[in-house]
Amino acid sequence: MKGIPDTTTHSATMVTADEFKQVMRRWASTVTIVTTAADGVIYGLTATAFSSLSVNPPEVFVSINKQTRTYPLIVQGGVFCVNFLAEEMVPISDRFAGRRPDEERFKDVRYRFEATGAPVLSDAIAYLDCTVAQALDAGDHTIFIGLVKAAGIQRPDETPLLYFNGRYHRLGETV
Repeated sequence: MKGIPDTTTHSATMVTADEFKQVMRRWASTVTIVTTAADGVIYGLTATAFSSLSVNPPEVFVSINKQTRTYPLIVQGGVFCVNFLAEEMVPISDRFAGRRPDEERFKDVRYRFEATGAPVLSDAIAYLDCTVAQALDAGDHTIFIGLVKAAGIQRPDETPLLYFNGRYHRLGETV
């Protein structure tokens, strides 16, 4: 069976940053906080640009803007931890996203260190603690491929915080 061809004409020009952002807002994703450590300094940011990459070896990737304070620490320390947030963690997500710039990001946040030295958030649903295996330049971001050194499910009965169309959401019914 053949598909029906789309006869809509499309421009061959590059899309604008705003057009790209508007389309990407239609991508629903789990909210994570990516943490890192270098020379005794810990830091982190809220990220949705994350995905699994390989099972053997276990690898994931995160895409980090080069202008963030977290970026040079990942480069310097060579480690990061992806912490999956639960739906009640909106205030922490906002803080790590920089929406509360006057507030210290790790204030009143419980964390510990596992295999790499990057902070593992104790209240996260799950985590993946990684060493940087590769760093790929990608425009204003770098894609860090991480080799997973430690992983865990900390709150198996919790549901994840989701981000879609510029807002937080809760997981709905199974389809």
